[in-house]
Amino acid sequence: MIKTVKSLVSVFLVLIMLLSVCAVNVFAAGTVISFSKSSVSVGDTVKVTVTFNAGEAMYALSGVLNYDSSILEYKSGSATGSGGVLKIVESPSGETKYSDTYTFTAKKAGSCTVSLSDCFYSALETDKGLSGSSAKISVTDKTLSSNANLKSMYLSNGSLSPAFSPSVTTYEVKVQNSVTECLISATPADSAAKVSVEGSATLKIGKNTRKVIVTAPNGTTKTYTVNITRSETDEEFAAEENPLEVEIDGSKLLLATDISAEKLFNGFTASQADFKDTKVAVAVDDAGEYVIYYMRTADSSTLVPYVYDEENEVFEKLQYFIQGENSYIFADLPADMTVPESFYPTNAQISGMNIKCYASSDGNMSDFYYIYCYSNGKYGFYRYDSLENVLQRYPELEMVPTSETVAEVKPGGFAARFNSLTTNAKIIVISLVLLILAAIVLIVILVIRLIKRRSYGDFDDGMISDEDFDNINIDNYPISDVNKPEEREDKN
Repeated sequence: MIKTVKSLVSVFLVLIMLLSVCAVNVFAAGTVISFSKSSVSVGDTVKVTVTFNAGEAMYALSGVLNYDSSILEYKSGSATGSGGVLKIVESPSGETKYSDTYTFTAKKAGSCTVSLSDCFYSALETDKGLSGSSAKISVTDKTLSSNANLKSMYLSNGSLSPAFSPSVTTYEVKVQNSVTECLISATPADSAAKVSVEGSATLKIGKNTRKVIVTAPNGTTKTYTVNITRSETDEEFAAEENPLEVEIDGSKLLLATDISAEKLFNGFTASQADFKDTKVAVAVDDAGEYVIYYMRTADSSTLVPYVYDEENEVFEKLQYFIQGENSYIFADLPADMTVPESFYPTNAQISGMNIKCYASSDGNMSDFYYIYCYSNGKYGFYRYDSLENVLQRYPELEMVPTSETVAEVKPGGFAARFNSLTTNAKIIVISLVLLILAAIVLIVILVIRLIKRRSYGDFDDGMISDEDFDNINIDNYPISDVNKPEEREDKN
């Protein structure tokens, strides 16, 4: 029995060691692709760095680098090939992490995905695989355009009628007599275009005509005409409430009616919404989570995103973070969820905004903040590096039910939680279960042996036999406390 128990324990320990090795390999192995610039123009040079991370010594490695040859052209590097496929073959000298750089030239505008596949490395004459990776780069074309449209046009006094649209070229404006000056601010749709404003900013009584002329990079021009009428007396001017005007924290802002030239967040499309019986421009989330309004001050052309709380009828400035081509909206945790006890709530300054977030109790992680964000139609946790000003997806931090909801968790919830774990976490859980089962088996075996030993006292199994009992004669063992028959008769 003891030999059997020892064998079971040995097999179990070997199994645990194998699972631990697997867990380390799953965590460490992988590849990464990075660019010297995330966005380039036609004719620019961009360097693509490929990193192989095996987590153990490598003595040879290989992989296939794929790219769109119509957008990028391979110029130099140790890789071989062309036409969108490069073969990478390297010979590390036992490094656990190896990187190499390849140079490309941008050929035309577009979005190009560079991916790494079929990755293998040799470790002590054993070939192993590495997971591939991919990254996108944007290429723009700086060739001259004919775009002579305005992106926006604003006045220091008065309101345009109709509301501004790039396709409308004539507007009417009415101001009261006390207004003696009207400045015009205009922004071209093409940043390379030039804008000039003709006519005096000083207003005379009656009609004042001003022209905004846009010159495209290729010389094409477009003229916007603004007729400003100054009343003879203030009594003649019937001041009307501007439905696009909103007061927020003592400041007056104007809702945008056109956002066609605005770069929208990922997963949002331009639409319209009714506000005080007036159509205003909004960006609508394709998943239906957010509706974003855009506002500006009277003397600025910069649009700022807001969200509208219909229940309280108030606008709140949207808190968000832009990183490359991606956008992240800072969100609140669901009311019935919280984070693990090892994290605590705090605030961090991000892009000039005071953001509610979480921090780790581990003092070595003081530079990192954990924020619940909405991006590309999904909610999730992201980790913000305050030193590098970088936001990165962080699925390792999971929400847990608050104390009020823990009791409501239904049977079967463990299976759902287990399926949501990462591969390493699943391996660890299985290892712990096996360890507990082995401990239970050992305890049961020890208890059974103790019970048998107590039953026989200090005798071994072979000390007493059936023959010993057959040879026992009761006469050899007189019992003094038993009365003989004659003594029983005298007593009677």
